[in-house]
Amino acid sequence: MNNYIISKSHLNRLKDGRGQGRGREYVPFIQTNDNKVASEGWLTRTLGWKTGRIHHTLSKHEYQFLLVQEWSDNIVDIREQYPLTPIEMTMEIASKLNIRHPHLKGENVVMSTDFMLSVVNKDEDIIDVARTIKPVSRLTKRTLELFEIERRYFQEIGINWAMVFDKPKPINMIRNIDWMYDAKFLGSRPGIDLEMVDLVAGPLFNLLSSYSPKDSISKNCLKSDAELGLEAGTSLYIMQHMLVNKVWKTDMNQLIRENRPLILESNSPY
Repeated sequence: MNNYIISKSHLNRLKDGRGQGRGREYVPFIQTNDNKVASEGWLTRTLGWKTGRIHHTLSKHEYQFLLVQEWSDNIVDIREQYPLTPIEMTMEIASKLNIRHPHLKGENVVMSTDFMLSVVNKDEDIIDVARTIKPVSRLTKRTLELFEIERRYFQEIGINWAMVFDKPKPINMIRNIDWMYDAKFLGSRPGIDLEMVDLVAGPLFNLLSSYSPKDSISKNCLKSDAELGLEAGTSLYIMQHMLVNKVWKTDMNQLIRENRPLILESNSPY
């Protein structure tokens, strides 16, 4: 084991605190500025709803998985690009399996799993689970070997691990979350604050509910802007804000399109 060469750059990442902490304090082991070639050209930096920090995802599938975890009420913390440490542990597992440990230019590198999630289970306890995201089309013999190292690593430390494939996928829900994602926090649109939303939300919901159910979202929101004396686009943004915070509801399995009608329900009496 001592004869194995370990990547100094990866050891330095660990020394710098990567892969440590929880919530806002967590630092991903791999970040979008590490010159890593992303799957399908996707590198995203997304402000997390639950953590309040920037999340680094390295593929479209990771980004879409992140959106679903942000939407889920049972997920309380998300740690992406989570390192499997100490590296000696995965090296030993690879040796026992007679599998070549992940390496770069002859140096062993620290393995990572795509997501470590803190989940509220049915007993209302918070537990950690690890999830690795992979499209079915990209499964190879080598990929499955590396997954077996991951599986045994998490088995040894007592954490549930599973693979998440790209099919089936709640694609309409994912697109809907993506459409309203930035409206979660009011600071994303100048001129709209909590006081304004409190004043406008009730009248806006009543107006939207009174219009023809055959009219599009965009048309009804523009009419609401005019009737309420708001800047164009304000009603649509407030609607997104109310939906993404689950004060208003709609069928998230039906794709939301601004040029189509939308059925709204409210969790608040107006």
